[in-house]
Amino acid sequence: MHQQFYIKKAGKTLGPFALDDLCTYLAYGSASDADLVLRVGDTVWMSVCELPEFRDQVINKMVAEIMRKRRVARYRDYDKVPSALRSRVVIARMILGFVFFPPLLWKAVAAACKERIYTREAYDNGLLKSWPNWVSRLLYALLVMNAVVWLLGLWILITQAEPLTQALMQVFKSGAAALRQ
Repeated sequence: MHQQFYIKKAGKTLGPFALDDLCTYLAYGSASDADLVLRVGDTVWMSVCELPEFRDQVINKMVAEIMRKRRVARYRDYDKVPSALRSRVVIARMILGFVFFPPLLWKAVAAACKERIYTREAYDNGLLKSWPNWVSRLLYALLVMNAVVWLLGLWILITQAEPLTQALMQVFKSGAAALRQ
């Protein structure tokens, strides 16, 4: 089991948090080196910088890496992920949008390019896995291909509609002439 920690901040005790959560809070400024921390099972509060875990270079590199990345929501429970960011919803929108209603495809592409799309799978630390970045590039290609297919379909419909329209007009003219007589 992973180590869990409590943080005392502004007179309130928050937690328990995993070590990677504590690193994230430090990286984004939600916690500072001066905040007090209590490891689950210990009785003595100490400042974050006194924790042995933060004397390790690996942790310092992890905090630096987190600081370089943009801030994103991290989920542990798939049911708490907004529906627009769930992989199954995005896949359904892609399929239905490609075949029937392109705005659904546009929504799926926009969600995948702006946010992370989460799957039901989780990493060892309990955080849900997200789609890799190459999926966004694939979605762009799918969007372009969809536009070409729809434009081609409209072109075929318009070119085939002219003879059909002329035939219908001829039927209506002959029907109107027959009614006059």
